[in-house]
Amino acid sequence: MRVNPNSVQNAQANGTQSAKKTDKSKSADNAEGATAGKKVSTEGSVKTEISSRAKDMARAKQVAQDAPDVRESKIAEIKAKIQNKQYNVSAEAIADKLVDDHMSSIA
Repeated sequence: MRVNPNSVQNAQANGTQSAKKTDKSKSADNAEGATAGKKVSTEGSVKTEISSRAKDMARAKQVAQDAPDVRESKIAEIKAKIQNKQYNVSAEAIADKLVDDHMSSIA
């Protein structure tokens, strides 16, 4: 997609002008509201709702942020196995994993 710099500048100028117009109309509405007593301008107010999916994503993000970066119990278990010489690493399993990872990255 190409962006024409002239159209971007025109759009920005138009946006600025319409924002000034909106500010003027809001000021006029507020002045009228003050003189008329109970007249309240609802023009320009925005009602927003957050979808349930967005709420779920926010909740999931919070849970992920609150979770520890390191599983201390898993580390302690592996350290104990290493100290007791019970931790065995299969060279063949490591090699298989390395080859699988490499093959999936080039495919």
